[in-house]
Amino acid sequence: MVEFLDPIKNKNIFFHLDEKLKKKWDSLREGKLTELSEDRVYLVDGRERIGKSSFAFQQAKYLDPTFDINNICFTPEEFLDRIRTAPKGSVIVFDEAFRGLSSKSTRSKTNKAIVEAMMEVGQRNLIIFIVLPTIFLLELYAAVFRSECLFHIYKLKKKDYKKISYRAFKIYNYAKKKELYLRGKTKYFSYSRPKIRMAKGRFFVIKNDKWKAGIPYATFDMEAYSEKKSKAFASNIGKKEEDEDNKFYIQRNLIIKHMYLTQIHSHRKLSAWLEQAGMPLSGVQVGKIVGKAVEIKETDS
Repeated sequence: MVEFLDPIKNKNIFFHLDEKLKKKWDSLREGKLTELSEDRVYLVDGRERIGKSSFAFQQAKYLDPTFDINNICFTPEEFLDRIRTAPKGSVIVFDEAFRGLSSKSTRSKTNKAIVEAMMEVGQRNLIIFIVLPTIFLLELYAAVFRSECLFHIYKLKKKDYKKISYRAFKIYNYAKKKELYLRGKTKYFSYSRPKIRMAKGRFFVIKNDKWKAGIPYATFDMEAYSEKKSKAFASNIGKKEEDEDNKFYIQRNLIIKHMYLTQIHSHRKLSAWLEQAGMPLSGVQVGKIVGKAVEIKETDS
């Protein structure tokens, strides 16, 4: 259990924090990292709805009592902006970094943002938590070389779920994280090796009557967090739909150009063919599509 002043609410808050982590964080909080002129990057992964974000928020709030919704990022653009504008010594969480990012190009974009951010973190003495479904989605540099350690979140196999949702974490230190990544990449994202025997702990993610604080993970305005998260993902869905539309138009235009070059050397006739195929475009529209990409002189007749 930790208890400290939340300067935002101007009152004490308290929640459960593993003693091993508390000892570690005490060596970094209250400006100590700035005095050392260093930074820290931590990874938090685990299955959906397992409590990854809750775990990251607990650590972030203890490390930096001023941590609030403004330092939680959902997009690469927001993450990069916050890295550059947050006060020195701040704690930033890139939450659900890879949620819904199914295309390889989008994952590459996110990885690029993460790597770029990591190159800027050091000068600002920031502490970064990157929350994602699995470490294996990360690029080698971020996963193996630049991050300090991995917190792997999982559910304990307990039968009594009446009041407590048992959650736990394993800590893969720098060396073990490297072994996990290199071995797991070739073993279908397996976490079976290396074994973690001592670096383990528990945390709580739902209400427990034994804690008078109520919900231990509610370290700030959770309603504001949920609203910001919903807006971010709704916006991301719109972007994905827009990307799909762009992909369709690129493919359509390539087909039209190919038809013009190889079979129907007439805007008007190609327009008629497209209309019969259920894709009506005027001769002028066809001309705009093929005009910049072909050298054949127009011969409408």
